[in-house]
Amino acid sequence: MDMGEIIGNAFKYPVSNWKRLLILGVIVLISQFSMEIVMGYGRVSGLLYFLLIPALVASILILGYQLRTIRTSIMGENEPPEFNEWTKLFLDGLKLFITSLVYGIIPTIVLVVGFIMLLVGSSGIGVIILLLGAILLIIVGIISVMAISNMAYYDEIGAAFRFGEIRERIESIGWLRYILMLILLGIFYIILAVVAALVTMIPFAGLVLVSLIIYPFMYLFMYRAYGLIFRETLDEEPEESLVQS
Repeated sequence: MDMGEIIGNAFKYPVSNWKRLLILGVIVLISQFSMEIVMGYGRVSGLLYFLLIPALVASILILGYQLRTIRTSIMGENEPPEFNEWTKLFLDGLKLFITSLVYGIIPTIVLVVGFIMLLVGSSGIGVIILLLGAILLIIVGIISVMAISNMAYYDEIGAAFRFGEIRERIESIGWLRYILMLILLGIFYIILAVVAALVTMIPFAGLVLVSLIIYPFMYLFMYRAYGLIFRETLDEEPEESLVQS
């Protein structure tokens, strides 16, 4: 598939099953509202901090569903995956969280050091370190997309750290083509994020609408595209073939 086909397929994918889109939306809504209440009223009553528990559980389930979306997309399914095997969904979310944490820790440390250097007055060194951190963050982001997809494909966390295999998969697509696809995806994702930000300006209803539809759409769009990009690296297509419509 070329870039246009991947983007088009990924855009149609979230609305191919409205029921599953809305179920994901409810989970997102639980996470968002729980955090809003804690952030807004946590100082009023410490008991409200217990809402961090459903917020955390919902967030991990969302991560698990994102990983499941990549996996089923790689296998050729054309609708968002079912909501079942909740324990596995939760564990998949933990896998994705841990993987993202490991990949992001070094760039984060470098950026923090850069900010500290700026605060203590070493502006020249601080700027250089910040630029280095930003470059590392971009490189890690490029690699982690394929790493996460590799983990989804093999259904094991170790697959996210098989750097030789990850490099070979990217090379099979072509580094330039792969990076251009990610840039294009990023542009569309930013556009959707701007729309979401504008909608949230509507009191109460905006947060509900964004949580139920826009955020789930964004997640499914992005992770569907990741799955389709990974399919380009397979020597043999999975048994199920994508239905072009």
